[in-house]
Amino acid sequence: MAENKKQEAAIESERPKVSFGKVVRFGLSITFNSMPFFFIIINVVSIIHSMSYGFATIMMQRFYDAVENVIKQNSANLNDAYFAIVILGLSMLARELLNGIHNFMHTVSYNKMTGEMGRIIHSKMGHLDPVCLEDPSLHDDINKAEEGSGTIRFIISIGITIFTFYLPFFAFMAVYLYYLKPLFIVSMILVFIPTLAGQLMRTNIIEKFEDKAAPIRREFEAHEKAITHKTFFKETRLLGGYTFFLRLFTDTMRRLSKAEWEANRKTNLINLAMNLLTLAGHGGIIFLLFDALLKGEISVGAFAAVYGAVGMLFTIMEEIVKRHIGEIAASLGKAHNFIRFMELPERGGTPCERKPQAGIIAENASFRYPNTEKDSVTDINLHIKNKETIAIVGENGAGKTTLARLLTGIYKPTSGKVFVFGMDTASTEAALLFKNVSGVFQKYQKYQMTLRDNIRISDFDNKAEIDSSLSQAGVDVNSGSFPQGHDTMLSREFESVDLDSPRERAFKSLPYRANTKGVELSGGEWQRVAIARGLYRIHDTILLDEPTAAIDPLEESRIYKQFIEMSHNKTAIIITHRLGSTQIADRVLVMDKGRIAGDGTHDSLMKTCEHYRNMYNAQAEWYKE
Repeated sequence: MAENKKQEAAIESERPKVSFGKVVRFGLSITFNSMPFFFIIINVVSIIHSMSYGFATIMMQRFYDAVENVIKQNSANLNDAYFAIVILGLSMLARELLNGIHNFMHTVSYNKMTGEMGRIIHSKMGHLDPVCLEDPSLHDDINKAEEGSGTIRFIISIGITIFTFYLPFFAFMAVYLYYLKPLFIVSMILVFIPTLAGQLMRTNIIEKFEDKAAPIRREFEAHEKAITHKTFFKETRLLGGYTFFLRLFTDTMRRLSKAEWEANRKTNLINLAMNLLTLAGHGGIIFLLFDALLKGEISVGAFAAVYGAVGMLFTIMEEIVKRHIGEIAASLGKAHNFIRFMELPERGGTPCERKPQAGIIAENASFRYPNTEKDSVTDINLHIKNKETIAIVGENGAGKTTLARLLTGIYKPTSGKVFVFGMDTASTEAALLFKNVSGVFQKYQKYQMTLRDNIRISDFDNKAEIDSSLSQAGVDVNSGSFPQGHDTMLSREFESVDLDSPRERAFKSLPYRANTKGVELSGGEWQRVAIARGLYRIHDTILLDEPTAAIDPLEESRIYKQFIEMSHNKTAIIITHRLGSTQIADRVLVMDKGRIAGDGTHDSLMKTCEHYRNMYNAQAEWYKE
């Protein structure tokens, strides 16, 4: 336990500090850039809204004074009283109208900021080096950033309200109260300062809680998904894993609750002390007000108006200090996490001329994943010619996928060099490296979209029809698996959303039109869709990472034959466990413990590479049986 605390302290000391001013500048920049005209308008409305409260207070005093004069002078100034009540009513009506308009504009701006924050986070993710995703600490940072984005929205939203509504109102009332009796202002300041200081003390407590809670929260969400999400329930129920994950879920929930309880206990003790100070201050102001009335320093109208205003002032103070500033102080640590995430180094790179004839070259290239002590691939020296088909084989953990990611520029080598068509992967813009590159992966994604969008998502700039790619991948659109053809929703959780397509319009007149719910595909059908998705993208280089793992051997043979045709005049890198498929490749790379153990054709490797020969014979014997 002590060692863990030391490690946490060391990590905390290494983290860059983020000032509150930096958080505010960052948030204001996002807010203004996302809605410049609306930002100006809402602030103007906010200031006018605040002035309406001060004006209503003065009108309240004049109304009470007018009524008092009527009573003292036997209705001699009755018209003045009527006029005062009309003006008071109009001022209060205007105040309520401004309140509704201001709240509406506030909601609109907050929602717009929500969308903008989401866009910024996802954009940042797109510019990070993909290898960062292999570091568990990044996932903690992402979790914290998502929490922190909401905090920044809150800070900016409330901060703007404080400066454009609350402070103008306080300034207005300060002049008014000073005019009545200067001591009123001094007393209010003496109450406000310690209350504010107490709330700011909460910042450090909550920031430490967030650092501790983020990794636990990720565990909690992962275990919750394992026992509730449909992608897990079949396996967890059948294999009896539900109880295990429930126990993990309960344990992480207990740890998260314990950390939250400790933070809440400390902050609530601070709140209790501040409440006592606020209560004493409020009582003191009321006493001073009553004393001034008895001494004749203020009128009855002023007493009534100020009494109501003081109650409102303390309510607003409590809202600002305990709720708004308190929540800002408590959540500032989350905002710091967002800023730190946004300042993570991006992959970057410079433009470079693409030279396809240069092929792909690796020079003493090695790669090591973050937080590991051993290279996954070591001293790779390789030249893949342009338009050459390469198969990479090896046992699990041999480094096949890592090598493929190096050769396509997804990962940068930790030492050595990799050149993709003349471009150094360590210094070239990722967009240039991945241009005209496609891929099909064993761990494909099942997008809850229509069949059409599932294919086109790989390249929406490609205006070609999807039928050719579907046919090459063996997807039969006219089968019963796709009742609405290209517009079939590939998920039972949603209905088809393309209700204006010609096919949908034709269905509207049919008796079975109501049957528009999505469908669930088998694993093999999904993999064919994933293959079609990769083929649809315009490319001259393609990475095939176990592309047929969920397809039966006969269908696999057909697809690999099509791969040969499709790879003609293209550079192809194929990762496979099934060595029977390597015969379609021009060359085969045999990986063993992160190194290239063999390089040649299937026939030559059967003669010269014992490791390849043993693997092939083992599989051939398995197929024979």
